[in-house]
Amino acid sequence: MTPLAARLGVVALVVCPLGAETRWSFVNQIVPILTYAGCNQSACHGSPVGKNGFKLSLFGYLPEDDYAALAKRVNLQEPAQSLVLQKQAMIVPHGGGPRFKKESSEYKTLSAWIEAGAPYGDKDAPALTRLEVTPGYRVLTRMAEKQPLAVTAVYSDGTREEVTRRAVFSSNDESILKVDRSGVVTPGGGNGDAAIMVRYGGQFAAPVLGATLLAAPKVFPTPPANLVDQQVYAKLRDLHILPSPLCSDAEFIRRIYIDLLGVLPSPAEVRLFVSSAAPNKRAYLIDQVLERPEYADLQALIWADRLRSDSRFHRVGGVRSYYRWLREEFAANRPLDKFARALLTATGANFTAGAANYWGNYDKISTPVEVAIQTGQVFLGVRIGCAQCHNHPFERWTQNDFYSLAAVFSQVVEFHTKNSQEFELRIEPSRTQIHPVSKRPAAPRYLGGGAIDPEPGSDRRAPFAEWLTAKENPFFARAMANLIWRNLMGRGIVQPVDDIRDTNPPTHPELLAALARELAERHFDQKHLIRLIANSRTYQHSSRANAANRLDFKYYSRAYPKRLMSEVYMDLIAQVTGVPDSFKDWPEAKRAVQLPDNRYNSYFLDVFQRNNRLVICDREENVTVSQALHSVNGTDIQAKLAAGDGRLAQWLQSGKSDSEVLEEMFLASLSRRPSPAEKDRLLTRLGAAKSKREVFEDVLWAMVSSKEFVFNH
Repeated sequence: MTPLAARLGVVALVVCPLGAETRWSFVNQIVPILTYAGCNQSACHGSPVGKNGFKLSLFGYLPEDDYAALAKRVNLQEPAQSLVLQKQAMIVPHGGGPRFKKESSEYKTLSAWIEAGAPYGDKDAPALTRLEVTPGYRVLTRMAEKQPLAVTAVYSDGTREEVTRRAVFSSNDESILKVDRSGVVTPGGGNGDAAIMVRYGGQFAAPVLGATLLAAPKVFPTPPANLVDQQVYAKLRDLHILPSPLCSDAEFIRRIYIDLLGVLPSPAEVRLFVSSAAPNKRAYLIDQVLERPEYADLQALIWADRLRSDSRFHRVGGVRSYYRWLREEFAANRPLDKFARALLTATGANFTAGAANYWGNYDKISTPVEVAIQTGQVFLGVRIGCAQCHNHPFERWTQNDFYSLAAVFSQVVEFHTKNSQEFELRIEPSRTQIHPVSKRPAAPRYLGGGAIDPEPGSDRRAPFAEWLTAKENPFFARAMANLIWRNLMGRGIVQPVDDIRDTNPPTHPELLAALARELAERHFDQKHLIRLIANSRTYQHSSRANAANRLDFKYYSRAYPKRLMSEVYMDLIAQVTGVPDSFKDWPEAKRAVQLPDNRYNSYFLDVFQRNNRLVICDREENVTVSQALHSVNGTDIQAKLAAGDGRLAQWLQSGKSDSEVLEEMFLASLSRRPSPAEKDRLLTRLGAAKSKREVFEDVLWAMVSSKEFVFNH
């Protein structure tokens, strides 16, 4: 039967005409009605326990079970008396209220299905494989503008059906775009992109559209030929967002030092860089910074957070050796694919330096199920844990996918050699992962791919790791590129960075794909990608907003101030005051960034929200009353300011004038000279002070407590 094609404006409609005799399919015709009516949502009968004795699978992912449940609510002798009809139309009381009217096509379809004997239909009927939504990306520029969407279901036999009427629509940001039940999109008043979630028959799509009420800039800067700027500026043009100018040299040197090293530049380094007239001095500085040892310190901290390195899991000996191994990996700039393979295929002792500590010696961490969840988040950028109990409601991962991934790691066992805290990781080929539904061993598979079929008795993690880190793998390069971007720019192209899915689309899909390709083609050299991003105009934007971009928090038209990590903040205060911290029981740590264990007892690190490493997630960035009180009254900062052998004492004893001391303080803490107004005001106060030392202490305290210091801007 030939489909009919029609076009309404920019929307293409494809309709398959009905035949004289309906071939019923419970999966393709009835489940979509239940989804459209909201019956199988988590707040209704799709909840784990159902409602009022009637339970459906969430969004219809178990149609055979749903058919068995629904069969009890149909009356084949008197179809109109069926509960599934009477409750939906509110003919009898229904806690969920009316879902559709008697004259609706949904009611008529359900009624006709019951009259036909409520058949399940052919189990081999063509399966719904995907949804196509038109139009593609476009930007709405007027509040009154409307954009209807058209949804086409595509089946395994090539059949196409226009299903807009029964698709379920929702917007992931109604401040940008709103969508009504019929699929008509309208601006929400904000500026930017939004994904429209479209669900039908167990499949989903998430087309992205934009909206802007801003006037197009009359003059738009032309970025250099850098793939980062090409993609970012294309989006800014679409949304009529004028980017901020470049940051100053003083801002840049402070930004790059904190982002890549977790330290501040010295006053001499700031003076030298700002006074240089070299045309490529920023690129040269980036290259220099990437070779400093502090780079490995900061990367080891970032990855210790992501891999949950903690003495509760690894014990003290293991966490020490693990940190050393992490630092050595980044000091040698080991390619990320080799780094990941070492972690995923680790064997050996947990109390020697090496990747074996990734698995820990804590039962919750070392189970195949938990390792599957961690592997998904850390190396694939996928939160597959939801599929542990049921098919993922907003992603393609099924419960079978989850346990097939867990089965990859089921051979690993802990062999205790000395005591409960020290063990070796070994492979027992016969160990399996039991699927909770089938009660049979799950077959190990590549995520979203074929079966893993290694040699009998061999470690199935090895082929999995090779697949994961292959250049053509759709997950690994993208996840690593997104993480590197987040560390430099303050947010991921997909945010959160470990939740990459179709229904959480990237702000710049072409940019993410380009960065992933660049990383893979350069053999997963992290420094290469950092260098590419840091040299872009996008990274070097000023943080000062203009009228067009003041509400932009995700399109990179300006630099977003980033709160200092608690360890970095602690170290910068020590650096500015010249009073280093002493870490009891951790003599190898000269700075807080170098602490192997986040369990080190420090109220300062706790109150400024270090990562607790209980779960894989970004750090909290809340500003709290405790932080303010600690800045005012905490002994950590006050003792450093008052130290007799600190940097302030050295400045005051150096014979420098008050003006020169102020300049040193500003350069050491804020990487800039004081403005004329700041200098005049402070010199006036110093001239009238009984104790210049107290005034200088107050000034230095104000600096290290200021937003300008606490944020990398």
